[in-house]
Amino acid sequence: MPQKLTHSIAALLAALSVGSAGAADPREKHAHDFAKDVDAFHAVLAPLWHARPGKERAQNVCVQAPRLEQLAAAIHSGNPRPLQASVAALRAQCQSAPADIDAVFSQVHDAFHRLVEPH
Repeated sequence: MPQKLTHSIAALLAALSVGSAGAADPREKHAHDFAKDVDAFHAVLAPLWHARPGKERAQNVCVQAPRLEQLAAAIHSGNPRPLQASVAALRAQCQSAPADIDAVFSQVHDAFHRLVEPH
């Protein structure tokens, strides 16, 4: 094999191995600098959000909905009202149609990000 081609293949393999080593698993723990009240909510939300969507996640979300509602009510950082409203809607959805919570759960996630991300 010509030396130039060998170097090209070696460079490509090196780039691929670096790329895959740097790829983060979305379920990996990641550090944030949240206020304690926000961090407590995030600690419950994150594993639910990063779980594989489906029946099991929907069941787990609905089991945790009262806890999310309690933690959202305890948030005094920023403006928690939209998050609190979205969690109340999630809890209502869990009571009426627990298998169909994905859209409402997504609203909780989005409201959380609006709370924590600077505008």
